[in-house]
Amino acid sequence: MHSSPAREPRFTLFATILTMFLSAALLVGVGVTITDYVQNRRNAIRVAADSFKERIDRINERRVAFFGSPFLILEQLHDDPVFRQATGPKDAVLKSILSGLTLNPQISAVYVGYENGNYFHVLSIADTEKSFVEKLGGPPATRFAIQEIRADNGARARTWKFLDAAGRQVGMLGDEIASYDPRRRDWYRDARAQPGKVTRTTPYVFAATSQLGMTLAKAFEGGVVGVDITLERLMSYIRSVRSNENQRFVAFDDQNRLLAHFDPDRMFKASGDGDAKSVELATTADLTDSVVREALKVFARDGAYQSAILDVGGSEYIATVLHQVARDGGNFFVLYAAPLSDFMGPLAHAAARSILAALSVFALALPAIIYFAHSISKPLSRLSQEAKLIQSFQLADPIKMESRVHEVNTLIRSMSGMKGAIREVSKFVPKALVRELLQSERTVEVGGVTRRVSMLFSDIRDFTDIAGGMPPETLMINLSEYFEELASLIIRESGTVDKYIGDAIFAFWNAPLPVARHEHVACATALKCRVALRHLNERWAERGLVPWHTRFGVHVGEAVLGNVGSSDRIDYTAIGDTVNIASRLEGLNKYYGSSILASGGIADVCSDQFLFRRVDRSQPKGAGKPVDVFELLGMIEGPEESRATPEMARLVEDWNRVYKVYASRDWLRTLDALQEFAAGHPDDVVAGIYLSRVIGFVLDPPPDNWDGIIHFSQK
Repeated sequence: MHSSPAREPRFTLFATILTMFLSAALLVGVGVTITDYVQNRRNAIRVAADSFKERIDRINERRVAFFGSPFLILEQLHDDPVFRQATGPKDAVLKSILSGLTLNPQISAVYVGYENGNYFHVLSIADTEKSFVEKLGGPPATRFAIQEIRADNGARARTWKFLDAAGRQVGMLGDEIASYDPRRRDWYRDARAQPGKVTRTTPYVFAATSQLGMTLAKAFEGGVVGVDITLERLMSYIRSVRSNENQRFVAFDDQNRLLAHFDPDRMFKASGDGDAKSVELATTADLTDSVVREALKVFARDGAYQSAILDVGGSEYIATVLHQVARDGGNFFVLYAAPLSDFMGPLAHAAARSILAALSVFALALPAIIYFAHSISKPLSRLSQEAKLIQSFQLADPIKMESRVHEVNTLIRSMSGMKGAIREVSKFVPKALVRELLQSERTVEVGGVTRRVSMLFSDIRDFTDIAGGMPPETLMINLSEYFEELASLIIRESGTVDKYIGDAIFAFWNAPLPVARHEHVACATALKCRVALRHLNERWAERGLVPWHTRFGVHVGEAVLGNVGSSDRIDYTAIGDTVNIASRLEGLNKYYGSSILASGGIADVCSDQFLFRRVDRSQPKGAGKPVDVFELLGMIEGPEESRATPEMARLVEDWNRVYKVYASRDWLRTLDALQEFAAGHPDDVVAGIYLSRVIGFVLDPPPDNWDGIIHFSQK
């Protein structure tokens, strides 16, 4: 017998669908509708959780911005020699203070209390302080009020000066006996008890204006500098982060004392009776709002949490309680809760309404049942799964299936070819970009958007000499192995490898797809790359190959991300000064003898999880602005190979003491500090650079207006 040749599928897709649609419609329709409803419900909750997380992230960003300027002004005044003098005029620093208060309405006052009892106090007069000025007897045009208390032979005299918005004096109150003594205030005592650290008080009543607020303070030898933030200003900020009155926002410290509340009247409570009656800070136990209490119950049971669904009075709320660390090192918690309906919108309701309509349509197809269903449903179902795999960028396995339906069989072959083509094309294009195109189904167009991204540049040390010492074929093999090791690691860590520039790698995070805490991910990846390269060099050493050493630069900032090119050839890339700075940071490793340099923007965000060493304040050639340069040494906690050692921590601690003296511009003391540092760290390259620099400063001091920036004329 002769085997019969394989027959082509006899049925067209149109004929098959036309035959089976009525019989399968109800079964498929009901299943799809129910699945769609369940999935839509899950998607709605997931969207709500994601939207909620974004809201919290924005709140935290605004909180950092809200307190950032007060911290900066506090540090600047703390380091100002004029402000630290107990006697003498403060005119040299007054203009800077007034400018800072004007630009930062969240700051109520800045002041300094001295060890001898003297006190210098500059108050920003907003609407809430007008009544205080009027009661004091100051002119209505007052924009700033300056209080000075001087102690002379036991007598304490106070004067007030009143300035308008332009800084001109418009009034003055003469000497009067002062009872206020800064040395008896909690902010003064707390700061003196913790020298070198910024302290923050819990909300209290200010002595001058009798307003409620909190104080940031930092001690110096001879006194304490303070910055006041009124509760009214803080509450205005808190109200601004709420989208509507149904959302709750509460902050409390690790002793459950309230630091912020969406209803300012709940911040304090009265205690005592009669003349002994006083106002004190409320605690979480005093809160009566049912939503907040339910959120606190979850917190009491589970500790801080990302999100929880609460059922309060028949309504669903989504809530979070996040642990935060303030810039002064203090711990506190932020509670945010909002109705789930604020985020879900009509999605869940639309899914429910679609069931009735779908069932009505599918009921018309009830008489038929599944005679032809199997011949098409199985391959189409598998093709649907393959389409999802392609859309989620799972391209490894080929499509192995066939159908008796001609059109379906053609579709299988086409999809299999498409899957292979995408797999091959993705080797030339960032995989994250291809994944985004598949998921968004949008067309590729020339153009870009501005986004905050973390960037990494790498470069092989002495690559020119390495390349000249081996055959081109061997060099290409080794370079490909090197790129495979580092680039695959970057991609696994959610990074986008933009391009290879000779022996260099340019990669970034948070584009085209968003990456949570991308600054931390970039730092961790740089450390992991260093470990991976060490293992690669060990394998090469066994083969008799010369080890390669790589330098890295990590930076974060705004960049233009998008497609550049022509209609026939487009390249997805990042451009902007941020890219240039990241590249220059990598190059500065050669000068500073380091392996991973990061910008101040990275160090500010990531110092909670990584150990950084301040290196310099530099302006590389071609950079549009100066950048604070830090050396990334290791993780504070994490894999042992990437973790910072006690020796690294000790080096940073010793170096910070040297840098503090250097920042004071006392060059002779700096030389002593550097020599003492070199005794414990004789091989430190950065210390050697500073030693040469400071010797030059001793012989030829920089001008008084020198901003501490080191300018580089070469890349």
